Amino acid sequence: MNKNILFFIIAFTTVFADQLSKFIVRHKLPIGKEIPIINQVVSITHIRNSGAAFGLFQNGRILFIIVATVSLFIMLYFLHFFTSSIFLAVSSGLVFGGIIGNLLDRIFLGYVTDFIYFAHWPVFNIADSSLDIGLFLIAIYLLFYNVHS
Repeated sequence: MNKNILFFIIAFTTVFADQLSKFIVRHKLPIGKEIPIINQVVSITHIRNSGAAFGLFQNGRILFIIVATVSLFIMLYFLHFFTSSIFLAVSSGLVFGGIIGNLLDRIFLGYVTDFIYFAHWPVFNIADSSLDIGLFLIAIYLLFYNVHS
């Protein structure tokens, strides 16, 4: 499979899963309502986050939209680097999809819908998870690629 196509399939799948899950949460769970999954460890908790990661920089919507949009264009410009291997195509697709997922919320809602809660950790969503996993995988690739090449 073409690595560019794989990149876009991963990104699209990430955005679809993120937006579908947020849509369901927004329409089925009142804000602030918590549904325990594993008692006192994991729950579904509907919140609106107008800040960045961990709720930092509240009400920075325009700045976040600009930074996300610039990041997407940079990734598209350097797409051939991000898809130089299947590993990078997948991990970069996760990052790209995560950026788009939260960007759509910021543009159309003015906030990001968060709903996954692990005890003692800020509430997050699928886009956040995809970004974190993708960036972690890229870091692993960058740290260990030269060792094995």
